[in-house]
Amino acid sequence: MPRISYVDPDTLVDEESRAILERARLHGVPRPESQAVRAHVPAILKSFTETWYAAIDDGALDHRTKEMCRLYISKSVECEYCGGQRSATAKDQGLQEIDIDEILLYPKSDRFSERDKTALQYADAIAWNSDLADDALWEKLHHHFTEPQLVELGYFIALTLGQQRWIRTMDLRHREVLGDTDAGLAAQH
Repeated sequence: MPRISYVDPDTLVDEESRAILERARLHGVPRPESQAVRAHVPAILKSFTETWYAAIDDGALDHRTKEMCRLYISKSVECEYCGGQRSATAKDQGLQEIDIDEILLYPKSDRFSERDKTALQYADAIAWNSDLADDALWEKLHHHFTEPQLVELGYFIALTLGQQRWIRTMDLRHREVLGDTDAGLAAQH
């Protein structure tokens, strides 16, 4: 059992909240379980969802880069729940399971371009070691990304880090809410 209960989607009277849970069921990221926890406070469910989609789906930066950084955070905080989720859009943009398998080894991996490694180093600096955000990193960041892209990516990394560390404490499991779909889940390999 999760440490915070899931709100039963059938008990939601607010149409917007019901639609958010249905979108989670159909698309899987964010997954229905984490959304069902947020549904205890409808305003938080709605504000998180609006922020999430603005940060991941919209904006100036490609989805693949954002998803790669999300998965780096998932793997580095050891959140199996979040790390077991995948974005079909990022896959369509070329992110492969073998990349994800090597994501914590990004500095020495040949799977990642210099742009990818720069984005992952940015995630590393935000999450774990702000000393990495030195002049050399910022020079590389400005070489590979526009300032709006850097704002978008930094914001998304910070949002992801906080959410995944919180989710990890709750002991959520996939398919416990609206479990009739594998949408957004990693293929078993």
